[in-house]
Amino acid sequence: MNYLILSRVSWEEYPYKRLLDLLPERADICFAGGMTPEQQACSGIRPVAMTELNTLDGGSFTLLVSSPYWLPDVLALQPAYTVALLEPCPEGENEIMWEKYSSLLAARADLVGTVSERLYLEQNLCRPKVVYLSGDYPLSCGLHRRGERLFFLSDYEEVWTRALTGLWQPACTGAGDWLAIQRRLRADFYVSMCGKMPHQPTVHYLAATYLYLLGDEAAERYLAKSFELMLLHDYTDCLHSHYRFFSAIEAKKGNLALAVAQYEITAFTEEERSTAVQMRRWLDSGDSGLLQAELYRVNEDVAEAIRVLENLPCPEAQPLLLQNYIASFQWEKALQLQRLSALSSSEAGAVPLPGGAVLQGGGTPPASTALLAGTGIPSYGGAQLPVIEGTMHLLHGRRHAAIRSFLRVAGAGGEARTLFAEMADLEEAVGRLKGGADDEQG
Repeated sequence: MNYLILSRVSWEEYPYKRLLDLLPERADICFAGGMTPEQQACSGIRPVAMTELNTLDGGSFTLLVSSPYWLPDVLALQPAYTVALLEPCPEGENEIMWEKYSSLLAARADLVGTVSERLYLEQNLCRPKVVYLSGDYPLSCGLHRRGERLFFLSDYEEVWTRALTGLWQPACTGAGDWLAIQRRLRADFYVSMCGKMPHQPTVHYLAATYLYLLGDEAAERYLAKSFELMLLHDYTDCLHSHYRFFSAIEAKKGNLALAVAQYEITAFTEEERSTAVQMRRWLDSGDSGLLQAELYRVNEDVAEAIRVLENLPCPEAQPLLLQNYIASFQWEKALQLQRLSALSSSEAGAVPLPGGAVLQGGGTPPASTALLAGTGIPSYGGAQLPVIEGTMHLLHGRRHAAIRSFLRVAGAGGEARTLFAEMADLEEAVGRLKGGADDEQG
């Protein structure tokens, strides 16, 4: 397999060199940007100038991408596989925009890796193939030979090599099993930390989170302890962050009536109370799939919500699936579903959602500043499909089509300026990224 590295920094500062040594079926490895002759000789990696990128046969490469601003090139190259190496927002970058396009990169990727445990947990709630590129397991978990060199692998390095191999050999490696093994190791670590730090609610909460991801019923016990400790510490605002989590645990066990009752205790706003009413309707009518998916969604487990909804044949699942695609930044899937469901601005106008809100299909409603600035999709409504469409046009290099989409939703008034400002900021960030790479000495 050939690999192409699309880095945020120069080769000298590239933080994943050890992982490159462990790449399975390693053939030609290229680095987008400049390298000195000494760096090339020591690494066995050849540089590719920015002007040469569009001449590569992308279909023969696996991309290793560590900046979201490479996303237009990722889409243009159409690689065999894409691995997103997600990082927290670097100093000096626009955090809102970095997070937005990092999420879009992760949604496009075949595998996500990160050294940030916060990002690791967030991504596990959005998609199935995520590797934590760090760990606390003290024993060697395997060996890897490259030429005359022998590498003793840590737990996450073994998972990394297995997960990569699983991209093109999914039936042979049991990659999914290794990803579950990593979650089990994280769960075991925090369970052990609970014994060492019995009065720390965060440690118990993290143990509960990993156990929940594993489908382990012990999650409920550790969450209960965390909730109790929060109350003992006078953190009385933990109903949303802690108590509501019980409803997701019960939903996973199939105890939907109890899960709805637990959610209702945390429903304070008008929107949340309307959602609780809708949950009761689904419970009474036996629509268990819709109810279970919504319980996952309100607990931010979008990956499980999507898994349930994609397997439901009823038409009521379509707008909910659309909403979850948007929330997890799977925007190309959202647009495809919108087209297939004929939920266009001319045919459907607005898609009803739980809580009495709507998903706008067109028209000129007031723009959501938080959304248009890239802070994310609100839980209910507010996600305007033409903005999503315009963003995807922009990333695919269709600038004029992007402008038309943005004008359709924002009009020619002040709302459009926010969209065009982000467009300019993105283009500047892409130019800065490529300019910095070209500045390296070859």
